[in-house]
Amino acid sequence: MVRAGQATDVDAARVLLEALRGRRFDAATAPEPTPRLVAAADYHGVVLVLRRAYGPASAVPRIGELKAAARRLRALSLRIAHTAVEVSGWLEDASVRHAVIKGPAVAVAYPDEDREFVDLDVLVGPGDMARAIHELGRHGAVVLEPEGWPRTDGIGELALGLPSGVVVDLHADLVHHEDVRRRFSFPAEPLLQRAISVPMLGGSILALNPEDSCTYVALHAAISGGDRLVWLADLDALVRQDQIQWATLIEHARQARLALVVGVMLQRTAAVLGTPVPQHALKALLRNGLLWSTLLATFEHFRPIARSHGQILRGQVLMRSTRSSTASSMVQLARLIWTDVTLFVLRNSNHPWRSRVRTWRRGLTARAR
Repeated sequence: MVRAGQATDVDAARVLLEALRGRRFDAATAPEPTPRLVAAADYHGVVLVLRRAYGPASAVPRIGELKAAARRLRALSLRIAHTAVEVSGWLEDASVRHAVIKGPAVAVAYPDEDREFVDLDVLVGPGDMARAIHELGRHGAVVLEPEGWPRTDGIGELALGLPSGVVVDLHADLVHHEDVRRRFSFPAEPLLQRAISVPMLGGSILALNPEDSCTYVALHAAISGGDRLVWLADLDALVRQDQIQWATLIEHARQARLALVVGVMLQRTAAVLGTPVPQHALKALLRNGLLWSTLLATFEHFRPIARSHGQILRGQVLMRSTRSSTASSMVQLARLIWTDVTLFVLRNSNHPWRSRVRTWRRGLTARAR
């Protein structure tokens, strides 16, 4: 247990991990929720989990900022969850096949549903997008982007705003960008055919089944960089529900060319949070990428995800490069190092790396004089 007092970066990482592993802090020895700790929790998307760890310990110094942040996120999440029930009902009444994904759909797997989210993501079949947009429009939704549907930029979703202020990201595909989408085979139709009803706030929503939900959370985490604890917490919560049929998940992940993606994210989740992922499942998922998974595990060992807040090197390019095998992941890594690292740094004169180089050069010049 971290002792009371000013939290360092390392302390913040340890506190967040203790909270995610279900610890409850004793009021007498609880770590002080400093602004740095609250900022790290906010970055990682686990403010509500951290607040739960403190329980009713209102006497802990400087707990007010954490309480206020948690209240705001809880209120927003409840409003979006209520909207999810409404939107799912509207689409179901209009016979539009759909599934609520990410935030509200995953929150039901958390203890006390302590999963925060700021928008509502809904998957519909590509052929149903126009009807879904029309149906939401009947309830006051307006398109928030200059692009209509179908889009010409290859993006697989469209943002709509409801009168309540909730933003609905309507997905025709679970992979945002077309160039990434081509690397996998994870179309909406089979997922929607397997969608299940999930109870929520006295009503229900349609959501992905446990295997598809786990696969999608892993995919979303990987292509987003894999550097936030909330994604590991999502996978941990889904696994601990003990509803995943692992043979089915492995089969579907292989068909979608996502076995390695799912494997490396579950491997990281097991290493960081102690998630009880069956070893036979991990072995099967990682079969075509043992070298790649070892590389990612080594990076995690030296640059842990829990300490990624405020860091420049967070391993995002490594995780985003994950494809179906070690070879294809290495090729993608080379591409991203050039396009997303080298060119970006060269074109951005205010990049922190270039600022450090300028500082270093000024220091050398001053010493030479």
